[in-house]
Amino acid sequence: MVKETRTNYVNRVMGLSFKSTQGKYSYCSDSKKQVLFSLNAGNGDVILSPSWSKNGYSHSLKHINKIINQGYDLLVFKTITKKNKKGDTLADGFNPLIEKRKLVVEGDVFRAVPIDELQNKETTESGAPIFEGAKKTIKVNAYERDPQARQDCLDEFGYLCQICEFDFEKVYGERGKDFIHVHHIVPLSEIKKEYKVDPVKDLIPVCPNCHAMLHRKGHTISPKELKSFLINKPS
Repeated sequence: MVKETRTNYVNRVMGLSFKSTQGKYSYCSDSKKQVLFSLNAGNGDVILSPSWSKNGYSHSLKHINKIINQGYDLLVFKTITKKNKKGDTLADGFNPLIEKRKLVVEGDVFRAVPIDELQNKETTESGAPIFEGAKKTIKVNAYERDPQARQDCLDEFGYLCQICEFDFEKVYGERGKDFIHVHHIVPLSEIKKEYKVDPVKDLIPVCPNCHAMLHRKGHTISPKELKSFLINKPS
């Protein structure tokens, strides 16, 4: 059996027609709403860095934008590279296993983090999403959360989930006191300009379960829509 080339593999799984994938870090299928990144084993979970080829970086930024702004799925497959005598980086094999991951933005470096790692790691009590807060200009839009806005939201609504009414302190006692996630009703990654957060209109306290359901499947629904699932669930 003839071993499949990386180009043929990418074309087959993504429905594309590249003559060569050399110099490209990512591949996009608009019909599937999927972006596939090659994940070099030597780069950890970094899928795109400005220190790499300028052309490849520019090409992949367009795909990053589709993940952030249009809800495209982020997929990765692991590759191996080597240097030739000129010092150029060349492909040297790949693992055909495709894995769905979550995008993490760190300035102008982009990482594909395993979903299980994000779900199992409690990073902050705010349940901070991947993209947050006041706008930074960095090729694509990334955001930072205003901690005072979060506190003002909690001062207004308290620590009860506003969707399912789960109360951490009531269930877990002292250990659950003052714990809740705070959700941006309009996803911060979709906001195209710097703005002042309204803690009452823009933020809402939610439990981790409801927070995950709000963001599930690559697009965010409204708290009202999610609450309707609870109201209309079968008895």
